[in-house]
Amino acid sequence: MCRAMGRRAATHPLALPLLAALTPEHWQVSIVDEELAPLRLGWFDPPDLVGITAMVSNATRAYELARLFRGRGVSVVLGGPYVSTNAEEAAAHADAIVVGEAELVWARCLADFEAKRLAKRYQASEWTDFRSSPLPRWDLVDTSKILACGVQVSRGCPNQCDFCLVRRLVGRKHRYRDIEDVLREIRALPVKQIAFADDNLTANRRYARELFERMVPLGLSWNCQAGVDAALDRDLLALMAKSGCESILIGFETLSPASLKEACKSQNALERYEEAVANAHQAGIQVLGSFVVGFDSDTIDVFDRVFEFTQRNNLSYVMLNTLIAYPGSDLYDRLKAEGRLTGYVTDVANGMYPLSRFKNMRQAELFSKLLETLEKIYAYENVAPRAMALFGSGAFAREREAPIGAAAKVRATLDLLGRHLLSRDPAARRLFLGLMDLVRHKRVHPGAVVPYLLMIRSVRGYLASVRRNANEILAQLERNDAEGQRFVALPQV
Repeated sequence: MCRAMGRRAATHPLALPLLAALTPEHWQVSIVDEELAPLRLGWFDPPDLVGITAMVSNATRAYELARLFRGRGVSVVLGGPYVSTNAEEAAAHADAIVVGEAELVWARCLADFEAKRLAKRYQASEWTDFRSSPLPRWDLVDTSKILACGVQVSRGCPNQCDFCLVRRLVGRKHRYRDIEDVLREIRALPVKQIAFADDNLTANRRYARELFERMVPLGLSWNCQAGVDAALDRDLLALMAKSGCESILIGFETLSPASLKEACKSQNALERYEEAVANAHQAGIQVLGSFVVGFDSDTIDVFDRVFEFTQRNNLSYVMLNTLIAYPGSDLYDRLKAEGRLTGYVTDVANGMYPLSRFKNMRQAELFSKLLETLEKIYAYENVAPRAMALFGSGAFAREREAPIGAAAKVRATLDLLGRHLLSRDPAARRLFLGLMDLVRHKRVHPGAVVPYLLMIRSVRGYLASVRRNANEILAQLERNDAEGQRFVALPQV
């Protein structure tokens, strides 16, 4: 999707621009993101110090880069969510690690490095109050290669979801920035597209309303994560749309009351899911639904229920993930005590692959059904009725600012024409022609249709790459099921 729109990534991690802003002025800082451009070690003089932020998805690469730089005599500091929950492991790969929030320790880390007394570990003894934040150094990032810049207005989460790491990483109490401080950052951004990094942007409804009201005149386009409760508030949704909200990612997690209870996610009103989706759609905001499968009460028919919910409620996008027990979560501790972990391989801890044993499904069975269900959800014959019902309502007719230039628009148009009108799939052609007819009759703005079609194409491409390796993956999972052996490796896609 991003490539077709003339970009290399949807957004850029906020951590590094923020860390650069926290760095004393006498330091010269460069940011390298391998999603935007390859790292060529021979093209620049070795730096004095390298900081690497690691998430689950890139932990292996983070360790590899740390080894390469240390091999050249460069000191390496590792930080990020993965390091904070796997500190002992990470410490073996770095000269120093930063655990938790960096605001209170990063300057000390750098001062110690300058004084040649770099400690092995830096960890703040308290949470930063987060009332204000320095302007991230977006000038160090080639923002012409991303669709949106990240902004974070709060940290912390009081919820008790047992599979989630947020409480461990940023605490149980919500901490909010002053709204004027957030607006100062937004006004300084080099783009008008925002991806809010908050796990629940609307948790404090009063704060959210004031923020959105003050964002209205700024001409923004933005997306966020929010709870089911936000989509039950029609006035709030109208304000969100007015201030530029394009989509909301909602963690529905499950359609089973028993599984919700098991996950300790009591804040989700399961009986009002469909009302929440309908409200958001009526406001002209797309819903990205996130679901998790593999809870102890789940049986194989859980996949069919997710598919039926998707079709019935015209969801734009569905994230369907295997339940993963991340180190540091309550779920990890429980499954480890029960002897149900079958290995934790960061390269495949992306939600597609099983990494533990399930009560009512075998690993191979779960993976096979998950892939089959996603392929079914994104088959054009099933996408078409959802898209026509969603965009045919007229709720998405408001003008939308596309985050791409004229040349990228031409490329995206040609891409869509080639992959739909020239497709061998008649449902793909019908979808394209149907949506273009809605555009022609001004029932939907092209700024909503084009990204949607590109996103569908992108997901289908990813699923096709997984399918190409499916036999090898299933063979490994079947051995796990039969022999109870440790989960060792899967092909990367």
